[in-house]
Amino acid sequence: MILKRLREEGARQNWFGVAVDLVILILGVFLGIQVNNWNQARLDRAEGREYRDRLYFDLESDQRDIAFRMQYYGQVLAHAQSALAALDRPVSNDPGAFIIHAYEASNHIPQAIRHFTYDEVVASGKAEFLGDRMLRERIANYYVGQATMQRLFDNVPPYRETIRSVIPFSAQAQVLKDCPEVLQTDKFGSVTPRLSDRCRSTMDPRTAERIATEVRTIPNLKWALNRVIADLDQKIWNARQLSTEAERLKGQIRQAG
Repeated sequence: MILKRLREEGARQNWFGVAVDLVILILGVFLGIQVNNWNQARLDRAEGREYRDRLYFDLESDQRDIAFRMQYYGQVLAHAQSALAALDRPVSNDPGAFIIHAYEASNHIPQAIRHFTYDEVVASGKAEFLGDRMLRERIANYYVGQATMQRLFDNVPPYRETIRSVIPFSAQAQVLKDCPEVLQTDKFGSVTPRLSDRCRSTMDPRTAERIATEVRTIPNLKWALNRVIADLDQKIWNARQLSTEAERLKGQIRQAG
């Protein structure tokens, strides 16, 4: 319509009318672009809020995951410490319990910490939607720390392979029977293992003493158990730090709205 009027005004050499129509046309285009920009900005803010909400949920999931790992590794640590202490006592002193402690000290959690939302944000190039620069940096640094923590969690001391190679499979099966691992499922469907708090060996004492004697012949067994203890202590300490950082980040995300 405007272009048609411009042609008509030009044909009549009504330059004032042409100028008015041009102003109307330019203003209309400008307002259209502004409305589109405002609408896009509104959609971007809404998408940013959705991403922050999802990241908040992921952080809560991380904290649940970390809490279970700290509990699990705390149980494994207690077994490792008991196995190490038993080496200073005669092999005949409750060899069944020693086998349980030695075996359970080799436990490991293979599952990874989730970070689906952050991966999606980075892959889509929408990191700027998360908030101001400070918040984006805190989020990025949190996930750098999480990746570092995952490498620590993935580390498996050689002790695990050694002890499970020396203890006969029948004895390992007996330990699993005497100390069944419990699988817990939360309301979100996440499955986590938990070691039994009540382990009592039912292995034949003579068989247990024979196996315990063989286990004690493992070269540098004390050193290996000491390395396991140090590894578990480091995992628990770093897990606690990551959970604390997750709580701080949750607070910043809440402030961002």
